[in-house]
Amino acid sequence: MCGIVGVVGRDGQPLDREVFLRARDTMTHRGPDDGGFYQDGPVMLGHRRLSIIDLGGGHQPMSAADDAVWIVFNGEIYNFRELRKELEAKGHQFRSHSDTEVILHLYLEEGVSAFERLNGIFAFAIWDRRSGELHLVRDQMGIKPLYYAESPGGLVFASEIKTLLATGLVQPEMEAEALPEYLLFRDVSGERTLFRNVRRLLPGHRLTFSGGSPVMHRYWTLQAPEAEPFAGGFEAAVDALEVLLDDAVHMQMVSDVPLGTFCSGGVDSSLITALASRHASAPINTFSVGFDESAFDESQYARLVSARCGTRHHEIRLSNQAFTDDLERLIWHNDEPLHFPNSVHIHAVSQLARKHVTVVLTGEGADELFAGYPRYQIPVLLRRWRSVPGPARALLRSTARLLGDHRVQKLDRFSDLPQGWDVLMNSAATDPDRLRTPVELAQAVSPYRRAAFEATQGDVVRRLSLLDQQTYLVSILNRQDKMSMATSIESRVPFLDPRVVRFALSLPTAYKQGRMDNKRVVKALALRHLPAEVIKRRKSGFGVPLADWFRASEGLGDLVSVLHQDDLVTEVFGRATLRGLHDEHRQGQADHSDVLWAALNLALWRKAFNVTNGLREAA
Repeated sequence: MCGIVGVVGRDGQPLDREVFLRARDTMTHRGPDDGGFYQDGPVMLGHRRLSIIDLGGGHQPMSAADDAVWIVFNGEIYNFRELRKELEAKGHQFRSHSDTEVILHLYLEEGVSAFERLNGIFAFAIWDRRSGELHLVRDQMGIKPLYYAESPGGLVFASEIKTLLATGLVQPEMEAEALPEYLLFRDVSGERTLFRNVRRLLPGHRLTFSGGSPVMHRYWTLQAPEAEPFAGGFEAAVDALEVLLDDAVHMQMVSDVPLGTFCSGGVDSSLITALASRHASAPINTFSVGFDESAFDESQYARLVSARCGTRHHEIRLSNQAFTDDLERLIWHNDEPLHFPNSVHIHAVSQLARKHVTVVLTGEGADELFAGYPRYQIPVLLRRWRSVPGPARALLRSTARLLGDHRVQKLDRFSDLPQGWDVLMNSAATDPDRLRTPVELAQAVSPYRRAAFEATQGDVVRRLSLLDQQTYLVSILNRQDKMSMATSIESRVPFLDPRVVRFALSLPTAYKQGRMDNKRVVKALALRHLPAEVIKRRKSGFGVPLADWFRASEGLGDLVSVLHQDDLVTEVFGRATLRGLHDEHRQGQADHSDVLWAALNLALWRKAFNVTNGLREAA
């Protein structure tokens, strides 16, 4: 796992070398073991390395074909050994044992069509001196980040936005058009970011630049036209998932450094831990984070899993104050406002893990692939809700408001949306009414989200799952990458092996979702390996006690006062409205923690990156 950066200067003019190297080294946390540099006229490539495979070799930038083709690579290729044997049989000779060199030789053999054969987590750039082309490539599901920007000075790309900014070719300005989407979803989907002119390369895409405008190519798609639906029964599906996931875990345990798992006590990470333990020659290390607030603490289940699997378990607890102390620094590491409050906890457990291992396996992706979120029940519940008589519905609304139950309120709100918008809004972090600021849905639901949804096919749960995989999941993966790499930890996600992804898409919805039950096939598999009390319980979702922490006198309760000092936040919400939201929450009259979290992150993000433009300047 590493950090990459590069510049292709316009009109033959390179960037100043010292400026470039300083920009590269803003990512030293991604690669503390080695730093590399290559220049070919106006083309500059930089690399920070975290050594995982071929510890003594694998220095980057790396070249092949008598220095005609160069690469900087971030990630791991899990099938590189099989690909290497195939290439050696065709006469290719290798100088190292690294997966990076395999990518180069596969490209020399097959050209850009080679990229779809890679099974791994990756973002890389190939500079082909023969054709004068730069290729930027990102893995199928977006596990590894890659950003780019065009400027009068040239094209610049990097693993992190802060590195783009450090080149001086990109200015830290807010993209005003993305703000409504951020406020509603706490994320900006697709290519767009919250920084003006900064774009992210989409998952499964390749960008080719040869001096003119970049050309985008999609080399992999979720909905393969040749995919056949799974024809077996439910138990056969459980068997098939076990074979695929077990092999994915086994492949992803390839490492020349110590390896462990993040085991929160939830179904997904616990299942990955159980499978990994079967392949380990010695007890593996497992890591979890807990809360003093019992309603949010899953530590007891993590310990149950550790006992069943015979792991060496390590725990950390994080207080409101410790959470708050890290927040601004982690927003800087994340490059954009934190979508998920538990990002801070993932960073904390990554710090703990770094004392023992360099690589961890995690459970991300299962909920989106196998319909695991409770909100996936909304399309079914909506049909029932619309049949409830008006007076009874009004009573339920009032009861839900008194109890602070946002689920019923969300169901009621969704019942008035146009067809399809219950899916488009399903992953929204809050609703426009509770924001108390004029956010138009037409602006907040970006063209990318709409296009992604319109391209989906199948029943409503399948379409929701596919939309999440292209939006919500990408944000989750960004969280996992940025928070773990901030501590020089490599995270791997076996559920997102392309074979498992394709298999999940082949299953009928009934194998994923039942009556008030989700992720059926995954839970059935987990029951073969884990205690029932870990599996048969209400989903926690790794929540954070934000509501209580914002009401406290210390930690978040104290930090939230910065909202009233940020001119953009007060412009967006209105100073009196913002004060009202804060006071109502602090006094326990309402739970506005989701709105306060979005606003606080926006203010701290502007401070961390010195984003000074407001709505008028950004428009």
